[in-house]
Amino acid sequence: MKIDFSTIEKMFQTNAEWVDRAIAGVPPEAWLARPGNGSNHLTWILGHMITARANVPRILGKDWSAPRKELFTRGSKLAAPEEYPESAAMKQAWQEVSQLLDASLATVSESTLTQPAPENSPSLDGTIGGYIAFFSLHESYHIGQLGYLKKQLGFGQTVG
Repeated sequence: MKIDFSTIEKMFQTNAEWVDRAIAGVPPEAWLARPGNGSNHLTWILGHMITARANVPRILGKDWSAPRKELFTRGSKLAAPEEYPESAAMKQAWQEVSQLLDASLATVSESTLTQPAPENSPSLDGTIGGYIAFFSLHESYHIGQLGYLKKQLGFGQTVG
């Protein structure tokens, strides 16, 4: 079965709504709290999501640089708390990259989506469209982490 790419676009929009819910009501002083020594904090998870989300417009020819992206790359070690952006800056970056992503997806052509993905990319079907779809899946994974962390910190549920 072939899925219309507008479904992937809607998944990104829904993910953005859920991220907004997951960070709503969490005070700035709780953004660096971790449930355990091996866990990431809300700032790192959202920063990682911002950095990953920025890949979609980049793939489509619209460059945007996530603030302090070196802190949020896959496999990066946690830095000292003072090295991380404030929660307000994180929220602003999420809004900016989300607007750029929405604009990029609104104008993408079918011929672009069916082009081969870069070699060794995590494309779901070997195409640019599959590469973009992977990033939606990736976000969904991390939204679960945000929701779990919000609830564990005592700030309520994200969904439900």
